[in-house]
Amino acid sequence: MAQTVYSANTVGSVPVVVGANSWVAICNPLTNTSTPNTIGNLIGTTNLPVTSRILKWNYASVRFDFYVRVLFGNGWSPSTAPAATITLGEGFFVKSPVQITNKFIGDVLDARDYGIQTNNLRSGFEFVGSKQPLAGTVYSLGLNLPLTFSPQNQLLKWNVVTQRYDIYTRVDLGMWRPSVPTINVGEGFFTKLGFPYTWVQNFTVQ
Repeated sequence: MAQTVYSANTVGSVPVVVGANSWVAICNPLTNTSTPNTIGNLIGTTNLPVTSRILKWNYASVRFDFYVRVLFGNGWSPSTAPAATITLGEGFFVKSPVQITNKFIGDVLDARDYGIQTNNLRSGFEFVGSKQPLAGTVYSLGLNLPLTFSPQNQLLKWNVVTQRYDIYTRVDLGMWRPSVPTINVGEGFFTKLGFPYTWVQNFTVQ
């Protein structure tokens, strides 16, 4: 997955590459006040080929909601897919039969204009992403998960090559095992927390 961010003032464009026949965990790191953040607006039928799939995490049911691009009806099964919300700071999976580039367009949540951004992560498994188009370590992104025991706080980062999760565990002395996780622009990932945690981001466009 490769992304580039172009910005003028607080307007941004984030292209996210989805390789052929591979699940990719992505998120929308931009906001758009003119259109709702839904599957229909963020992905749509034009860019996503037939047989493509989207998995949206259902926190309450502890499972994925499954959406498929089809040839009949409105192009989706179930037909409610276009209205399904993908909120800012929410991760989701996409799989396409061919490589595509999905371009997210919207405003960068510059703290000077929009204030400090918070993402309230609940206990258990939460599928999330940065609310701002940033890349770096969890520390540079403000995701300073505290140390907990039984269970230990973890971050599950999807590995596109192996098609499975790489698991990072928060351990003593401000460290992670096996290493400090890094996040790409527009990348979704899971947190597994023993207790709720507020992720605070205070980014300003230079």
